Amino acid sequence: METNLKARLIGALVTVLALALILPNILHRDKGPGFTTEIPAKPKTPDWVDESQSSRVRIELDQLASGDMQNRITPPQPRIADQDDPKMPHLPGERASLDEMGAPVAWTLQVGAFNTSSNAIKFRDQLRAKDFKAYMLRNSATQLDHIFVGPMLQRAKAEQVREQLTKEMAIKGIRLQQYKPE
Repeated sequence: METNLKARLIGALVTVLALALILPNILHRDKGPGFTTEIPAKPKTPDWVDESQSSRVRIELDQLASGDMQNRITPPQPRIADQDDPKMPHLPGERASLDEMGAPVAWTLQVGAFNTSSNAIKFRDQLRAKDFKAYMLRNSATQLDHIFVGPMLQRAKAEQVREQLTKEMAIKGIRLQQYKPE
């Protein structure tokens, strides 16, 4: 019986000590600052900083959602090439290069123009199915959908792709022109 009594006394003592240590933490209401940080406060913004620029993105997104910006943004008309753009004497054809302004010079192939958008989309998709980088631009002046392949950084690569298009797709009248991003 004494062993049983000793076990009960030790159990009661452990329970009382556990409650004495844990209960104050549970019942303590005023926690105070939990963590201290060494991050300094935000410095004062200089007068020359325009803080309205940070809210500008939200305004532009709201304008895009409402459709106001669509009336103001008009993409440039795609250039219609009647003949290949001439080689630039200061640019090598087999390597990528920069123009006088420091922008990369790229080349694109004008492969077709369609009156009907559905025909243009089908043709563009046929080109994409054969792993050509094809895209479509609409010229509002002529009401034609122009199909282009490219852009490519080397003129020599663009000429190779033109030959490949002529062989694989039997496309005639492909025009090589300098790519002008919008």
